Amino acid sequence: MEVFTHAAGQTAVLCALVACGFIARKKRLMNDDLDARLSSLVMTFCFPCLIVDSVLANQNIPGPEVILPLFGYSFAIYLVSSALAYGFFKIVYKGPRPSVHRIYAFTMAFGNMGFFGFPIVQALFGSDALLLAAIYNTPYSLFLFSVGLLFVANTNEASDGSSKKLDTKAFMKCFFSPVMIASYAAIVLALLHITDSGPVETAMSMLGSATVPMALLVTGSSLAKFPLKDMLNDGWAYLAAFMRLIGIPLVVFFVFGLIIPDKNLLAVVVILAATPAATAGVLMCVNNNGDLKTMTRCTFLTTALSLMTIPLMALLVM
Repeated sequence: MEVFTHAAGQTAVLCALVACGFIARKKRLMNDDLDARLSSLVMTFCFPCLIVDSVLANQNIPGPEVILPLFGYSFAIYLVSSALAYGFFKIVYKGPRPSVHRIYAFTMAFGNMGFFGFPIVQALFGSDALLLAAIYNTPYSLFLFSVGLLFVANTNEASDGSSKKLDTKAFMKCFFSPVMIASYAAIVLALLHITDSGPVETAMSMLGSATVPMALLVTGSSLAKFPLKDMLNDGWAYLAAFMRLIGIPLVVFFVFGLIIPDKNLLAVVVILAATPAATAGVLMCVNNNGDLKTMTRCTFLTTALSLMTIPLMALLVM
């Protein structure tokens, strides 16, 4: 019960920050322009610093025998979860707009690992586990900004039938975004066992620590753009939320538990798999003609319900 309470407390703190962003938007302290600027700041500076600092500040970096298999586990998990999510909703979705099943597939496949997963893993397992999460994040980011982008692009079916094509150049640039470069750097630094306790690490630590509060404020502000009743009236979104918060973590626990020998590592991976829908989906919808309302609804539901489901997953693995 202590594990449940601890996990619930950490999740509640994160949800409280989302609520602050929601209130700030309602009080007109935040708007679309500020959200866009803060999002750009987080993704360009803060989040990359958080990833790199997880290596620089860690004096107990594991060897290649841990790092390389973890990289492989992450790649395999997101390959399976992406295919499973797309196939599942392609088969079961019977709604009026065929393309929207891809939004639900995105919700099922991709969790909010950086903004929710990192702080929860750190709180439950300690700072050493944050490095494992950063290593695990690299294949996740590759799938998120490639397969995930393909899932959400052009899901907003306009009344005039118009559709904006996916920008191929922008798609390819995702592999060289600051977050991705930081993830590549983290892998190299970890494999070379390079750490630092000087001014470089201190600066990165300060910038990285701003990632979670700023990102969750923006998430809350985005949720406030739509009436609350519109966030609660879609049965397909509840199914996507169930699959994201319960289905995928259980698949990871029972299936990949057969090939991941370290129980502590498995616990970290399951908690990361149990996070609510990735907030990057909202940004992708804005930039690539995605169904913003459905994506925001799924983000809202999974974030709210994770207050109960993440502690339950913590009970399962700890």
